[in-house]
Amino acid sequence: MPLEAFSPSATLVGTLTGGVTSIDRTLINQSGRAQTLAARSVQKLFASRIDAALIDLGRSNSTAISEQLLRDQSHLISRKERVNQAVGVLNQALDQFDYLKNHIEYLEEQIAAHEAGDITGAELSADWDNKLRKINQLASAASESIKDGSSYYQKNLIETRSRSSFSTQTLFAPYNSAGDTLQIDGVYLGTDYYITEDTSGDFWNSDTGYAESEDAVGTLTEYTSYPDTPTGLSDSVTDLTLNFYTVSTGAISFELPGTGTITGTVTEGGLGLLDAWIYSDFDNQTSIDQAKSDLEAAEGLILTTEAEFLHDRATLQSRVSVFDSLITGINSEVANLVEDIQDEARADLLATQLEFILAQFDFALLAARGNSLVQSILISQDEEDFGTNTNAGRVLISVGQTVNITA
Repeated sequence: MPLEAFSPSATLVGTLTGGVTSIDRTLINQSGRAQTLAARSVQKLFASRIDAALIDLGRSNSTAISEQLLRDQSHLISRKERVNQAVGVLNQALDQFDYLKNHIEYLEEQIAAHEAGDITGAELSADWDNKLRKINQLASAASESIKDGSSYYQKNLIETRSRSSFSTQTLFAPYNSAGDTLQIDGVYLGTDYYITEDTSGDFWNSDTGYAESEDAVGTLTEYTSYPDTPTGLSDSVTDLTLNFYTVSTGAISFELPGTGTITGTVTEGGLGLLDAWIYSDFDNQTSIDQAKSDLEAAEGLILTTEAEFLHDRATLQSRVSVFDSLITGINSEVANLVEDIQDEARADLLATQLEFILAQFDFALLAARGNSLVQSILISQDEEDFGTNTNAGRVLISVGQTVNITA
C-alpha cells in the first residue's frame, strides 16, 4: 500500500498500536494472538504432566515392600519395649537384694551378740520378729507396673500373693525377632509359714511378718478355711510356749493358753525364717543353732536368686541391643528403598520440567522469528522510497529493537 495514503503521524500511531491501520496489517498481526494461544496450550499441557509427576513423587513413599518393612519395624519396637519392661521388673527386684542381705547379716550379728551375752533372748526375739516384717516390706517393694496391650499390671518376682501356697509370678520376655520368649520364674524372698493341725486339719497362721509397726506383736490365728473362716481361736505369739519343733519333718507341738497342746506340721515359705517363738525365743543353743542355720540358708537363697536375676537381666539387655540393630537396619533399608523410589519419581519430574523449559525456549525462538518477519513486513510497507529512516523504523529503534532489512 502506498505511503501517501497515510500521514506521518498516522504511520507512527499505527506502529505503536501494532500497525492496525489497514486490513492487511490486521491480518498479519493476528499471528501474535495465535502465538499467545499456542504458548498457553503448551503451558497447560506441560503443567498437567508436571502435576502428575508431583503426585507420583508424593505417593512414592508408600510401597508394598516399604509398608511390610515398617510393619516389621513396629513389631520389633513393640518387642523391644516389652524387653525393657522386663528389665525394669528385674531391676526393681534387684534393688532390694542389698537390703535383704543387710537384714540377714544384722540378725546374724544379733545372734552373735546374744551368744556373747551382750543382749538378752527377749531383746533378740523382738528384734528378730521386727526384721521379718521389714524383710516382707522389701519383698513387697519389688513390684513394678508393666503394660500389656491397653492394661497395666503389677509384676513382682520376689513376693507371693498366696499365704497358703507361697506361689510366685512368672515373667515372659521377648528373646528374639522370631517370637521366642525368655521365661523368668519368680522366687519368694519374703518370709512366712503356716501350721496344719494334725487332728482337725485346721490352718494356723501368724501375722508377725505383716505387723503394722515395729511395736506391734504378732498373733497366731486358727482357720478352718484360710482366710475366710477363722475358728475364733487366736493368741499373741508372745503367749505361746514351744514344746518341740523338728526341722527335718516340720513337726511341731506348742501350748496355747486356755486351749492346751496343739500338734501339727510347719510349712515354710520364702526365706524360711520363722517367728522367734518357734526358736524358743533363743533360750537354748539348739534353737540358736537352728536359727543360725536358717539364716545361712536364707542368705544362700538370696545370693543364688540375685545371680540368676543378674544373668537374666544381662541376657535381656543383650536382646535390647539386638532389637536396636534390627530396628536400625530396617530404618536404613526403608530409607534406601524410599530414596530409590523417590529418585526415580524425582527424575521423572525433573525430566518433565526440563522438557517443558526446552519447549518454552523452542517456542520463544519460533515466536521471535515470527515476530521479526511480521515487523519486517510492516517496515517494508512504510519505507518505500525513504530507506530505513522512516517513522516506523525510528519508532522501533527508539523502543530498543533492532531489525535488519534487505531492500
